[in-house]
Amino acid sequence: MSLTIVDMTGDGIWPEMSKVIREELINPFFDIEWKVHDISIYSRDNTNDASLNAAIADLKEHKAAVKGPTITPTKDQTKEYGLSTQLKSPNGILRRAIDGAVIMRTPLTTSNLPKNANNMDQVTTARQAVGGIYGAPNFEIPGAGKLKVIYQDENGNEQVLSERKAEQGVALVTTETDNAIRDFARATLQQGVSQGKSVVFASKSTILPTYDGRFIDILNDVYNTEFKADFEAQGLEFRPDDLIDAVVSKIPQGKFNNWIIAVKNYDGDVMSDQVAGESLSLGMMDSTLISADGTLLADPPHGTAPDLEKFWHEEGKLVANPTAHIFAYAEAIRHKGEIENNPKISDMAIALKDAVLETIEAGKMTGDLSHYIGAQALTGQEFIQEVKKTFAAKIENNPGHEQKAQGMGLH
Repeated sequence: MSLTIVDMTGDGIWPEMSKVIREELINPFFDIEWKVHDISIYSRDNTNDASLNAAIADLKEHKAAVKGPTITPTKDQTKEYGLSTQLKSPNGILRRAIDGAVIMRTPLTTSNLPKNANNMDQVTTARQAVGGIYGAPNFEIPGAGKLKVIYQDENGNEQVLSERKAEQGVALVTTETDNAIRDFARATLQQGVSQGKSVVFASKSTILPTYDGRFIDILNDVYNTEFKADFEAQGLEFRPDDLIDAVVSKIPQGKFNNWIIAVKNYDGDVMSDQVAGESLSLGMMDSTLISADGTLLADPPHGTAPDLEKFWHEEGKLVANPTAHIFAYAEAIRHKGEIENNPKISDMAIALKDAVLETIEAGKMTGDLSHYIGAQALTGQEFIQEVKKTFAAKIENNPGHEQKAQGMGLH
């Protein structure tokens, strides 16, 4: 069985890293047809975003993709790179294009590397992918007066939803749709079942009883009608109304280990980086964007690391840490196996993830990690080769994995 997966290569050194991971680590073991799309700033600019749109079309068809780190240029960078226009964030475009519902992020840890919060382990943040303050109108209030929020229905009838005194300052209007909240709920709870993790929704319903209360009501409804039986069968817990400040304080204490913490968009933007920092870094994170219809886009959450490009151009060395990038490939494969109802493929993808962490635990890692334990620093290419050896040994030494490889899209 040949699996079709989309690969969106980005900017900096990461297209080259993508090529090495595909050719050296994935293709020797998995039979995959890659739909490769260059979505770098230069390709997007030269094609008037046709390259990104083509990648989106393939993603909608095949439901599984990897995306490399990309640049969203500022005005100054637009001039610096000689672009014809200031490009919008590809992440935002992708989220809207596939109706992305949730961004799942989990720190990657090993026994020989430190954590900044030693009691914390396997905390997954489920960040709402759309809504809230992102794209919300925000504006200046010119002076003293009144501020009104007026709803006008399709027939032109108007209703004042809110009215309050105002002084010179600023204002922000955020909205959520029931459909978007329901998609977020469904995608998050499905991941709870898939990962075997309990789920808690963290908000400030005491301060925003209507706004946050809508999330709680819809989460409860989706849980009770679609997921309760599956959660109970696995012995999982669902808590729809925990206060976010209490949850945040308990994360480093280890009280939400192996849980999924579901949060609104802005809260998740902050909390996922908080959890990454309490663990080790964004370079050691498993990150995926998931839509309610099961489309998955896996991407390393770190940036393009422009300071490392000189080592590639001058010495041919990829000195960046490819751990999160390899995990993105493995997660796309795991998800594709799930789509194809082929758990053996998914098991092999999980084994690849294990091989990455086992390689690091064996003391073989890139320079951003090696200094913690005084180990020799490997280049990205060298690290990938070490992972390849570990993964090959796992397959050879595990009869179960050998059986999974036979006739299941694996060489």
